[in-house]
Amino acid sequence: MGLFQRRTLPDAVQAVPLERGERRVAWAVTADAQPVVATNLGVHLPGRGRIDWEEVERATFSKPVLTVLELAEVEGSGARHEVELDLSQDTDLPETVRARVAASVAWSSHTRLVPAGGVRIVGRRRPGLEVLDWQLVFDRDTDPNDPALRAQAERQLEAARRTVG
Repeated sequence: MGLFQRRTLPDAVQAVPLERGERRVAWAVTADAQPVVATNLGVHLPGRGRIDWEEVERATFSKPVLTVLELAEVEGSGARHEVELDLSQDTDLPETVRARVAASVAWSSHTRLVPAGGVRIVGRRRPGLEVLDWQLVFDRDTDPNDPALRAQAERQLEAARRTVG
């Protein structure tokens, strides 16, 4: 393929509904020809629809499987989506997804809580917004429903908002 030639967009990819102002930045199809589309706002997965970048905890790629883990209050406990990509077509989708997720994180800090456990405070960028979207992600061994731990985490979150904006 020449330097400025584009791959033909499969009908399945064209059929993915996009919001006004949303644009495709990368795409691939699964082994069973389902579209996976990365846009400026998020990633569209078969059977799930769009997950906004700021709602993705992490994305990994181990050929041929792209794994997207949704953000949840407890680290690693969000919905896990695995799609097997058709690698017969050249695609930069996995790299694009990882880069977009990483770019959505503007600020991140881990804090130990007393008497035990910890929380990650994350400030995420939302497309089109000036202010950060702040999130608390508790360590796996930390109960987010414990009132004392929750209060500590909220104080740390407020301090981060005052410091960072």
